[in-house]
Amino acid sequence: MAESSTDLRDQILSVFERTRQSPGAPFEPDRLLAFLTDPPAPKGQRVRDTFAGRRRFVRFMNTMQREAGICFTLEEWDRGFGLDELTSLVARKAGRPEQGLRLAQQRVGEARRRQVADPLKFGLLTLPLLVVAGVTDFWVARTALLVVWAAVVGGVAAVCRADLRYSQELVSRISARAGLGGTVPS
Repeated sequence: MAESSTDLRDQILSVFERTRQSPGAPFEPDRLLAFLTDPPAPKGQRVRDTFAGRRRFVRFMNTMQREAGICFTLEEWDRGFGLDELTSLVARKAGRPEQGLRLAQQRVGEARRRQVADPLKFGLLTLPLLVVAGVTDFWVARTALLVVWAAVVGGVAAVCRADLRYSQELVSRISARAGLGGTVPS
């Protein structure tokens, strides 16, 4: 199941081109992730320090994990990668799928806990909206406050559900790619 370095490099470049803001634009292989946005992140600044950069960075890393059947650690997410460094890291991780599977299963458990905890936290955090809605005499204001509260809690719940689905998909992908009998933890 080992891919050659050239095939892996091509796979990484393919994901990079699909997720970057300006496909086909020139880039520096040593600062690969900085070129996910246009203009690229300046030297010394991380691409994920901006909203647009963060979104593209997460899409790139998630797609890499899914397609390569690996799971990056949090420390690896925080590092900046050049093309050669990322290629060797992905190759190492693909060679040890049991570690990636264990990490992905851990993430499923964390996502399940967040699926309950995060909407509850945000519901409590935005509780003043419900209090004001309960004491106001204007039905339009009451309705608007209730809709805002429901949108916040529902939005957080939807993000948590998507994270859980992605984590479960990653476990399945790593298991299938490595021929391991990994299951999604309950």
